[in-house]
Amino acid sequence: MNESDRSQTNTIPNIHVPENEKVLAYLKEMRPFEEIIVPFSEKRVSQDTVPADLVGHFSSMSTLPENSKYVVYGREALVHPDTGIIFGFISGTTVIYRLPERLLGEVRESNISNFRAAKENGMDLEDNWVSSRSITEQLVVKCFEYYAQRTGEQEVVHLNYDVDLTTPRTSESEKQERSRRLLPMVMLIVACVLMGLVWYAFNSF
Repeated sequence: MNESDRSQTNTIPNIHVPENEKVLAYLKEMRPFEEIIVPFSEKRVSQDTVPADLVGHFSSMSTLPENSKYVVYGREALVHPDTGIIFGFISGTTVIYRLPERLLGEVRESNISNFRAAKENGMDLEDNWVSSRSITEQLVVKCFEYYAQRTGEQEVVHLNYDVDLTTPRTSESEKQERSRRLLPMVMLIVACVLMGLVWYAFNSF
């Protein structure tokens, strides 16, 4: 164990808090015989169920402090070191985050289509656990700061489309993007048809 691991082991947060009741039950059910919580290292992650390219996903987030990166019941997880609140974990090929309620409400009001609630994947978690390809490291840092305080004490945080999401896709924007992708293809087909007609006409005379 290196000095960094030794220092972090001495300050393992207490994750047995009311906010973690469901997520701990879920993670324990998946890997009941794993250690409850240890500082992150690749060898501690249950790599038989997590793709190699996802191991270290949280660890690579340089703007998050090292003492927020752990392995909980064999799963790579984000835990606030002061409150013990778990706000992210990896399950199979899915990265799942606990978003602040108000911020998640803004996501839903904006009809962003690529956010998926964990409950839709059969996970018995609170409604604010979601997965999305759009979540940026800046948004994860915002979650870290939000969960520095206990439930009921947190300040309201809002969604910033410019930094919190990589692709804020609404159903309408997805339709527009599909149209943009189809246009060059349609033009190419039309051009090929015209060239074919010209070639046919040229060879007919």
